[in-house]
Amino acid sequence: MSRQRFLGILLVFGLAAALASATEVRILSWNIKRAVGVNNPNDAQQPYVAKIMNHLRPDILILQEIGGNTRTTWDAFAQENALDSFVRNNLTFFGQNPQRNRDYYLYVNRLSDGWISNAIISRYPFRSITDFGIGSPNRGLTVGLISVPGTNGLGVFGAHFAAGGYTEDAVQRQTNAENTRNHVRDWRARNRRAAYVLGGDLNENEDPDLSSTFPIGGTLPDGRIYAPISTVQSARLRDTVPVDGLGGKRTYQVSSRNSDLRRRLDYIMVSPTELGRDRINVLEATIFNTRRFPSGRLPAGFEITDSENASDHAALFVRLRIDQWRSYGGGSGGYWVPEPNSLLALLIFSSGGMAVVLRRVRPS
Repeated sequence: MSRQRFLGILLVFGLAAALASATEVRILSWNIKRAVGVNNPNDAQQPYVAKIMNHLRPDILILQEIGGNTRTTWDAFAQENALDSFVRNNLTFFGQNPQRNRDYYLYVNRLSDGWISNAIISRYPFRSITDFGIGSPNRGLTVGLISVPGTNGLGVFGAHFAAGGYTEDAVQRQTNAENTRNHVRDWRARNRRAAYVLGGDLNENEDPDLSSTFPIGGTLPDGRIYAPISTVQSARLRDTVPVDGLGGKRTYQVSSRNSDLRRRLDYIMVSPTELGRDRINVLEATIFNTRRFPSGRLPAGFEITDSENASDHAALFVRLRIDQWRSYGGGSGGYWVPEPNSLLALLIFSSGGMAVVLRRVRPS
């Protein structure tokens, strides 16, 4: 074998190894219907919630409706302790005898409507995490930067917009969307290298093939145009469009009657591809609903009723590959790694010869 051909084979294996070591992140976003909390939660749901989480094995969990059915003075630290107990006693994918701030990290919003709020659980440490008000019902927008290995950090946003089909609900929801958009834009400007993800129950749908909660494109009493999903996406977020086992997009209402599954309310959105920022490749985007699998395809150990026993919302799950952006030349340019299209290797074997061309890109 010629020396050139041997070097070519080594390069091919090197590129394959680089792709195999690419950063893959598993993310769950789910409204768990008050299954975990300290203020009279629906704790009978917990075994089913845990069963689904253990099956999906996410690295990052974006949760809505941490809390319970009794309105109280919100104690985020007590709610964190309840969530911590749930993780330690029910979840297996963080390892044996998992410990907070070693095997996983969690945060519950300091803002709440008195019943419920949002939370994030992560396998990886938080570089920073907080929550901001986005308007009534005052559950806040969770904003975190997570130290995912092999990346420039991953921004994670969690949201739960106002529910309901009345005009006042739509006004609140549009306000939630506009404030969320503004916070995401501000975060983008301050974190120019990190990719980001938003998960949440946004309580609306703009897909033309599905019904909406309130007429999309209508004029609200204050003169604003109602389009909360488009508003959020205008912060440079792209919809991953998860689908269930039968190809459907509806996430609510999961019950014993399939006719109740009427709306798409829940989302996972990710940052777009742009030079200078880590790039997200969506490998899988699914809705886990045990009532929506083809005959004979329900995962082993599951019953058709497990999702409805866990929550009235189906769980959303994505697998992402993140290509890290690396700068060079004093920040004037850079490249994604690993990525054979931006770190491009053209192997040309001709008459025993080989040519290798590498291309790096500069941000505009």
